Amino acid sequence: MTPRESGSARRATRIFFALALVPMFFVFPYLRGINNPNEYVRVFTVMSLVEQRTFNIDTEVQTFGWVNDMARVKSKDDGLSHYFMVKAPGVVYAALPGYWLFKKASGLFGRHFPEPTAPEEVRMTWLRWSTWACRISAVQLPCFVFLVWFERFLRRFSGDVSLRLSAVAAAGLGTNYLAYVHMFASHALYAVCSFACFAIAVEALADSRGVPKRRRPSRAFWCGWFASACVMLEYHALFVIVLLCLFGIVVFRKWRAALAFCLGGAINVPLVMWFHWRAYNNPFTPGHQLLESAKFAAEHQTGLWGVIWPTWEHVTALSLDPGFGLFAMSPYLALGLLALPFGFLWPVAKSRRERRVLRVASFVWLVCMAVLLAVNAGIIEWRAGWSVGPRYQGAAPPFYAFGAVVALEAIARRHPWAREPVRAIAGGLALASVVTIGTVGLLFDTLPEVITRPFVQVAVPMIRTGFVPHHLAEPLGWTSTTPWYIALGCLLGATLLAAFALPRLRLAYAGRVVTVLAVFALGMLPAYSIPEGADAIHVPNEVPWFMGMWEPPGRDRLTLLRNEAERYGARRPCLWYKIADLERASNLAQQATLDEQRARGADRARCPRIFF
Repeated sequence: MTPRESGSARRATRIFFALALVPMFFVFPYLRGINNPNEYVRVFTVMSLVEQRTFNIDTEVQTFGWVNDMARVKSKDDGLSHYFMVKAPGVVYAALPGYWLFKKASGLFGRHFPEPTAPEEVRMTWLRWSTWACRISAVQLPCFVFLVWFERFLRRFSGDVSLRLSAVAAAGLGTNYLAYVHMFASHALYAVCSFACFAIAVEALADSRGVPKRRRPSRAFWCGWFASACVMLEYHALFVIVLLCLFGIVVFRKWRAALAFCLGGAINVPLVMWFHWRAYNNPFTPGHQLLESAKFAAEHQTGLWGVIWPTWEHVTALSLDPGFGLFAMSPYLALGLLALPFGFLWPVAKSRRERRVLRVASFVWLVCMAVLLAVNAGIIEWRAGWSVGPRYQGAAPPFYAFGAVVALEAIARRHPWAREPVRAIAGGLALASVVTIGTVGLLFDTLPEVITRPFVQVAVPMIRTGFVPHHLAEPLGWTSTTPWYIALGCLLGATLLAAFALPRLRLAYAGRVVTVLAVFALGMLPAYSIPEGADAIHVPNEVPWFMGMWEPPGRDRLTLLRNEAERYGARRPCLWYKIADLERASNLAQQATLDEQRARGADRARCPRIFF
């Protein structure tokens, strides 16, 4: 049973999730110019199923333009070749109700699916808001609900609200989980379903008190359902799900529960096979080997769906590279590795039975994450192209956060004086994770591989210059950038609340503040490390390219300052210096030189200095 929370802990938790809700729902990163195939082929398929009752996306390609990650397959029905997405269909099915509601609501205002000959603005507007409808209904809503449930699940293993909220902040706001919450893709949902499968089995193991007959068939059903849902979301999930299914079968081994487990897992199988049959003419054939790109098709025909033997170089890069490594960009998650000694070898619990549950749970998730990392390191396209963090390790954040809570609670229980330092370490690393990658996820949901230090190279210059994405106050007429900065404040505020929740003694609390700041500084070191072979961290050319196609255009700080400077001319030379400083910080050196000249030699020392 979940322990009863104190009133102050409940208030802190409610405020935390109220703050976390804003960056997860209120912000809408969207750049049509990137033509993100990971998202658009899924959006096109949702549109096609609702609008044309078919999986082929010919009409959508004709209306909105070509996109990658498609296969062109000759249909047995009409003998013609059609475009189909080459993704697992799970997230598409999840978005059908949301897009249908969006379509019906739009029809009330006289707006409908556009014809290919409609004006470009009409077509692009429909695509943008269709993408939002798919995101919020199929990804953002379930991912936020999962974080609420995840915090309640962690209460079984720690009564410390600060440790729990730090874990939730780190996993949900301080990893690429946040970036992929803002994309209509399967990576964040993979984390939700895989951890739900694991957690349901752990709860059944703990609540049954060692008696298999007490493990309810209803839990077994949902454990199996979430297991098969993972493969319906991402084909590569199969490797981890085999292990979780073995765990589920061991837990639910009595015949009633075992039958319910198999039934739950079987429900999703026909949905995947139906898509394969209608798209690729074979219910057992995924589409990656049918890609239009001959290079990518050949890669997916190598090994097992493009997975070969992993290399140590890939393993270390996926873990420690400052530009995309799991632990370098989300240093809090490294605390999860402490579950090996403190969750598996020497667990701390009130009873022998609870220690056994901790040992079993820690062993299972550590093995699953080792397999996940090995499979990622063995994928031929192991870097995953454009991404935020290690895209193929999307399932990892809640598992490592769970391990961190188990380990930190064990350390805090061993020594009476350890509670405040443990809270401070968790809070400081959670804050470093949120700043390092959470701020990036609030701006972008995908980045090119040449970005080697995303926070310094992208987040800082874009935040300084006001190139921030769409937000959901725009339809209400509030079109300034202020709501986005409010979302940024809520992102940081939720993490700070977790780090400093419920102090016990003032002197100990003062020590916690100092320790949080020190640990935060240490956690930020990878983000500010100089790339190998460079003399400094330089803003790459991709940042001005992003600025040139930014959506929405014309509300950034550079544009607003330029409009003001043009109005005053030479009477306000400091404005031109201010514009030039911001441009130089954004790798617009040539334009910065031209704008400095428009100050007409005014004394720069008399102009206020820009700090941000």
